[in-house]
Parts: sequence; structure tokens; C-alpha cells
Amino acid sequence: MLVVSSDGYQDLWRPFFQLFQQHWPDCPFPVYLGAQSAAAELPNVKMLRAGPGRSWSRSLRYFLNEIDFENVLLLLEDFFLTGPVSTDEVLTNLAALRSLEGTVVRLHPNPPPTIKVPQYPWLAEQHRLAPFRVSLQASIWNRRALFELLRDDETPWQFELRGTLRSQAQPRGFYCTRKQAVPYRHVLENGAWFWSAARAFRSQNIGCDFTARRVMGPLTAARKAAVVGLRRLRGRLLMLPMRSRELDPFAPAIAKRRLRVAFLTNFIPPYHKPVLDLLAKRYALRVLLSTPMESNRPWKVDWQGLDVVAQRTYTAKGTWSHPRGFTEPLAVHIPLDTLPQLARFAPDVVISAEMGARTLLAILFRKLRPDSRLIIWAEAAESTETGRGIARYLARKLFVKNADAFLAVGASSVKYLTRTGAPPANIFQIAYTTDNARFAARPLARPSWQARRILFCGQLVERKGLLPFIQNLSRWAEDHPERSVEFALAGDGPLREQLSRIPLSRNVKLEFLGVFQYDELPKIYASAGVFVLPTLADTWAVAVNEALLSGLPVLGSVYAQAVEELIQDGQNGWLFKPDSAEDSYRAIDRMMNTPLAELDAMRVRGRALASRLSPESVASLIGMAVSSCVAT
Repeated sequence: MLVVSSDGYQDLWRPFFQLFQQHWPDCPFPVYLGAQSAAAELPNVKMLRAGPGRSWSRSLRYFLNEIDFENVLLLLEDFFLTGPVSTDEVLTNLAALRSLEGTVVRLHPNPPPTIKVPQYPWLAEQHRLAPFRVSLQASIWNRRALFELLRDDETPWQFELRGTLRSQAQPRGFYCTRKQAVPYRHVLENGAWFWSAARAFRSQNIGCDFTARRVMGPLTAARKAAVVGLRRLRGRLLMLPMRSRELDPFAPAIAKRRLRVAFLTNFIPPYHKPVLDLLAKRYALRVLLSTPMESNRPWKVDWQGLDVVAQRTYTAKGTWSHPRGFTEPLAVHIPLDTLPQLARFAPDVVISAEMGARTLLAILFRKLRPDSRLIIWAEAAESTETGRGIARYLARKLFVKNADAFLAVGASSVKYLTRTGAPPANIFQIAYTTDNARFAARPLARPSWQARRILFCGQLVERKGLLPFIQNLSRWAEDHPERSVEFALAGDGPLREQLSRIPLSRNVKLEFLGVFQYDELPKIYASAGVFVLPTLADTWAVAVNEALLSGLPVLGSVYAQAVEELIQDGQNGWLFKPDSAEDSYRAIDRMMNTPLAELDAMRVRGRALASRLSPESVASLIGMAVSSCVAT
């Protein structure tokens, strides 16, 4: 549930939530209060702050972007509850909205709906041409659909009027209850208390501060009431021709063209495929690839169901040297035919992964086609950008100036983009995800002999920090000769031989499992009890998602965003700095001495948390970024 407010109305927050607790004590939803900069300590309420200077509609967009739910119950801060709210009734309306795949169910029939919904007799549909079809009365919205209706720099009143006009492009999906489902009273108009509302709530001792804003006089209040009554009468009169069992006869003729979206990237890793499949259902999506699959990736190519074009590409070889002491060969792909491919497809929106040659060409296309929009998919964590040089940083500042929106992989990427000059309102934080059901299908429980069997999945390269980790693991085993330690590595790479020759304590067993296809990974995770990621730098590391979904607590490096955002120290894993021998040793010791019962609890917590990062949630966030571009 989201209560939309602003700093100038914070005097209403305490009385609003006191009445809310009084009349809806069993509310089953998380409750958010959105404002610009002001904060308040309110029980069971999470504050969302959009930042100073944002318009009402920009702030609402920010709030919606912060809430990771399919639906949102929207209220304004000057809607004071006046009676008990039935949780069952609200949940019933939510279920109806989802079943109907609708945009909104308004819980206050003003103006009333007109078109019957046979399977839900307490609901009716709003005619496509109905006045105030988009309304800020208490409503349950599909979050993504609400986001798409919003436009920058609108007031609430403008959103209702203009949003209603914009909604006419959607023949179906706008519903309303036949009777008021959430009893409340509108207490303000133009920032002033209604005279009758002030008189009613003054005696209730709920924390109203009547010195913070003026109270209308009785004559002004009567005039306002008359205007509201005339508006309602006008709405009812306008609705008379629409009282029909049939929808607008012209509605089928309103065919909304599918947006054309081009996605420019190196290749399609298997964990991105579920998100791309969802986007392809929503848009006319074409994926432009630099290479079918990179040589250091063992995965089979899977483009089934996608419109994919493999570009003519020149690949330059380079080396990445990092301040933490590792070097790694790089393949820099320069797609040569990006402009003609984009001209042929004529996309409305281009999403360009990373910030290199392909993004430079996408910017040039944006200049040649001013009606197109550009979204940069930024895979740039602070750990991976350290020591990359001033020239790279300045080039990216230039790229940022020419993009319409940004998809930031993790919070660290958001910080990096903000530092390069990207407007925070245009940044949409996403994450890596995968086919959650595939990894979560295995049982959580582990037998005692397997509970601490350690697993690593990934490339055997210096960047992954395996050499110092194995040395620290062996040192711990030497200090605890009564314990046996098993460490399995799934993957391959140039470090394979060197790792196999590391001197180990007698009670350490190091096992190299070799290379596996992606669909074989669930059984590999199921064979272990704990996952380790000792990386020195990673943009995300989707193996953390996979491990948590598979029931493995994660011993994770703080230099991977997946660890920073998914691992809660002591709850579903253990955090450590892999470039600190003592910190690594302590983390290993904590993991090895965690009781089996607690490890089982960590497995449950880990899977629950990782399940929230689903392909559907990530695709929804990408859809919000696309909608924000098209709206501007």
C-alpha cells in the first residue's frame, strides 16, 4: 500500500496513520509513505523519499520504482478513514483485478461505472469515454500500468484529466466497485481543511494540527460542496449514454501498435533468456548480437523464440589490470553494421548494453532519428571501474548526456551513473536474475555430511580470488586437524593447473568437477552445502542468485553486487573481503562453526530472498524504463 504525499502535508501523516491503525489494524500489506525529503517515525510504515524539487508525477514514478510488487493500493494523505476496512473485501478486489488482467479497480464509485462484469457482480467496468476514468480516489492499480500512464511534471489534478484522455487508447481494463469498499473522507481542498471535516476530527484527539493550515469558513465550504455536487451530477449525466452492456463500439478499432525495441549486447547468456522472452511478448523485440557466444563461455547457444541478428563484428584483444592485483584478457567487440541494422528495424527504443562502441553507435542513431529513444544498460559497479582511467570516465560522462534512461545493475551501478551525471529520476535499478523455478525445485535440506561441503561455480581466473581463498581455507584446516574440509570447483580456466598444485593441509579435499551446461547446474548446487564467491571484482555474479535459490548459504566477497544486495551477514551467508587474509580466515571460521540447525534456517531465508528477484520483476522494471522514455 502506498500513501502518496509531499513535504508540505506532513502535518496530516500522524492523524492519517492513527486512523489507519484504528480502522484497519489487520492490513496484510507492507505500507509505504512517499514524500520528497521529510521523514517521520511511524509504526510499521516505510518512508520513501524522492528528493527535493521533483514534481508530483515524477515523485510518484520514483515511489513506484522502489516498490517491488505487481499491484499497489494507492491512497492520498488527505483521505482519512472513517470506518472499518474489510481485508477480505480488499483482497477479493485484488484477486478480481488480477484475474481480469486489468489496469485498476477503483474502490470508490464516483463517478459510478456502467458496464456489467458478469463473473464479478460487485464490480463494473468503466466505459472508454467515461469522465475521470483515471482517478486518484482509493484504487488498486497494476503498478506497471500506472507507471505507463504517468507523465513528467503533472499535478494530481492534471494527471486525472490528462490521464483519462490517455487511457482512451486502452479499451478495457478500468474497473470500479459498485459501492465504496474503503470508507474514508476527503479532508482538504487546495491545502485548506473542509470546515465540516475540521469540526468532525477536532474532537477525536488524533493529532490534527489545525494551526499548520487554514480552515475554510462555512460559506466557502458550502460553495465548494455545491461545486462538487454539480460535478458529480455532470458526471452522472455524461455517463447516461454509456449505460450499456456493450463496450464502446469503436473500441476494437483502437489498435495500439507494439513498440519496437532493439537490444544491443555482446551475446545472450542463458540467465538473461527468461527476461528477454518476457520482453518479446510485450514488444516487437530484436536482439543485435556481437557474437553468438564468447569463447570463454561453455554454454550452448539458445535463441529459440527470439528475433536475433548476429552482427558483423571486429573483436579487439586487450588486458584488464586491476588495482587489487589481478589481470585478465579482454575481448572488445566493435559491431560494424549497427547503424544499417537499426535503420532497417526502425526501433522506437534502443537498449544498449555497456558503454562502449555499440553505445556510441546507438547515440549516433538517436541523433539521426530524434523520435527514437536510447536506454543504456550499465554494467558498471564501483569495484569493476576502479583504476579504469580518466579517459574511460570522461567518455562515459559524454554517453550519459545523450541517453534518455538508464538500467543500472545494482546499487553500486546507480552510484557510478549518478557520479557521471545521470539524472537520478532516469535511473532504473535492476538486477541479474535467472529461471528461479529451475534452481528452487531441489529440496532445501542437506544431510550432515554434506551441509558444509563448499562449492564454487564459475571461471577459474585470477579475478575470482580462488588462489588466496584456497590458501586461507587450507590454513584454517591446518589449525583444526580434527575437521575435514571439502571444496568442489565447477568450471574451467587458465588457473586450473596452478590451483591443482597448491600445497594443502591433509584434511582438505579439493575436487575439480569440470565444465557443465547451464541446465545441469541445479544438480551441481544440490551436491553442496555452502557456496563461496571470493571474487575481487564482479558487476553482479548471478551464481549468488542460483546458490541461494538452490538452498546454499553464501560465503561472499563484498566486491560483488549480488553479495552486497542479497547476502545478509549471519542470516543467509557471511561477508568478507577476499584481499584480506585475516578477514577471509574469520569468515571461513564462522561458516565452519555455524550449527547445522542454523544452516538449515539460512537455506530457507536465502531462497525466500532470492525468489523476489524474478524474471518477471526485472522485465517489469525494464518496461518502466521504456515507458518513461516513450512518455517524454
